[in-house]
Amino acid sequence: MAPWECKQMMNIHGKVTRVAEWAAVRYAFLFLFLISVCGAQPSLSVKGNTYEGGALFLTLSNCADENPPSARIEGETYEFLRGGEGLWELVVPLSTESGGPVKLAVKCDEQSFERSFQVTSRNYGHQSITLNPSTLAGYDDPQNKADDKKIIDALEADRTAKLFSGDFIYPVQAPQTTGFGLRRTYNGWKKGWHKGLDLAGWEGEAVQAPADAVVLHTARGIVNGNTVVLSHGAGVGSVYLHLNSIQVSEGQELKKGQVLGTVGGTGGFAPHLHWETRVHGMPVNPKLFFTVPSGW
Repeated sequence: MAPWECKQMMNIHGKVTRVAEWAAVRYAFLFLFLISVCGAQPSLSVKGNTYEGGALFLTLSNCADENPPSARIEGETYEFLRGGEGLWELVVPLSTESGGPVKLAVKCDEQSFERSFQVTSRNYGHQSITLNPSTLAGYDDPQNKADDKKIIDALEADRTAKLFSGDFIYPVQAPQTTGFGLRRTYNGWKKGWHKGLDLAGWEGEAVQAPADAVVLHTARGIVNGNTVVLSHGAGVGSVYLHLNSIQVSEGQELKKGQVLGTVGGTGGFAPHLHWETRVHGMPVNPKLFFTVPSGW
């Protein structure tokens, strides 16, 4: 039923009430039916940060589809997850190369919503970095690529309902040494980019979960070092690399502030925490989760 049809029916109901003396029972039933139908129109709320490396927070209400509704953006389709009080919830990423006009399409049963908006380009800067040649060689090692794939596979397959509530916290209270999104040149020739934040903790310092979570994956990578991957639900995950120790296990539930491991330099680096926030496996700026939209 289109919204204008709903409005038209409500106007019809207004006429009915004025002649209720001769058809009270019949039209009272019709009125209740129309209120039920018209009140069930799907409604979409979109919040978030429309810049490269940002994310959108979607809430869909009054969607009675038996199958999960979906959202399509930047050529990718994501399924909503059930929230509280009959809501469907989803966070979708905006890539670091998404600047310009972008269209979001959401489908619920036979109805669809489309929102068009402008994504602001962002220059995250450039960094030249020198690594030990053996460490740099590890980036192209097939085992390192397999290590990375396991992280992404775990995040892309995750269907955990939203666990977090409100703003995230820093996993380590330490200065930031490298920001998100920096384009990098390694040893003067190899190109790459920084997918998270580097925090200069001391070796053995506790690393905390920034929000409620469940542990998706733990591993020891040849470049990533000791690794922990968390799901915060609704498509949001976080990654912790180069840990000195891992103090959680896969499937374990964590509360905000609970220790998951300690800062280290495993993988061939000086001690620090490399922290990523990913949405459906895509890296986004972790700092945007320090100010989560109201209602989330």
